[in-house]
Amino acid sequence: MFDIGFSELVAIGLIALIVLGPKRLPEVARTAGRWMGQLRRFIADVKSDLDREIHTEDLTELRKLKDELTQTRQLMQNTSGELIQGFSEVTRDSTSPTIHSSEPQAPAAVEAPSSKSKTVRSASGKKSRSGKKHGGTRKPRRR
Repeated sequence: MFDIGFSELVAIGLIALIVLGPKRLPEVARTAGRWMGQLRRFIADVKSDLDREIHTEDLTELRKLKDELTQTRQLMQNTSGELIQGFSEVTRDSTSPTIHSSEPQAPAAVEAPSSKSKTVRSASGKKSRSGKKHGGTRKPRRR
């Protein structure tokens, strides 16, 4: 701590013995020891108080962070629940029949083509339903 060697301690002890005398030296040594003990306890208390305060501040920050994470998790769960509900409603709507009448409908019967729908072909030229001639005269090819 102070980097004091044995020879320096002996010199300090001899000077204290000469100045204070043999009667008062033990009392002064006890008093100095008590002060040193009180000083060490005070320093230890201050260190523990500082550590406790730092630890409390860290815990406060961690609690805030935990609360924020909990809120974020709840928000994500609520949002995912709403999305799942929306998807299930969409799939339910797409799989349900779109007929809104209360009567069940029978499948449509296949009708036989009527003779009225066919076009009448004349003997002179063939006509399609659109009325254009087919297979009439041909233009000769150029070679």
